[in-house]
Amino acid sequence: MKNYVEIQNTFKVLADGNRIRIIESLTKECKSVNSIAKNAGLSQPLVSHHLKVLKEASMVRVESQGAYNFY
Repeated sequence: MKNYVEIQNTFKVLADGNRIRIIESLTKECKSVNSIAKNAGLSQPLVSHHLKVLKEASMVRVESQGAYNFY
């Protein structure tokens, strides 16, 4: 069972609406940062920031394919 601090951190990560849009964008397929930004209507730097937070919380994973990262 997760402790309360882990549960609290999960909710903190998901409390941001932009992160919810990013997760929604990734529900059907892996996408590049630029594709996620376009689908979510956000800037690429902002998406990169939120993906870092989501990755640290183990809510997304990254796969490198050549020069691109897919989430």
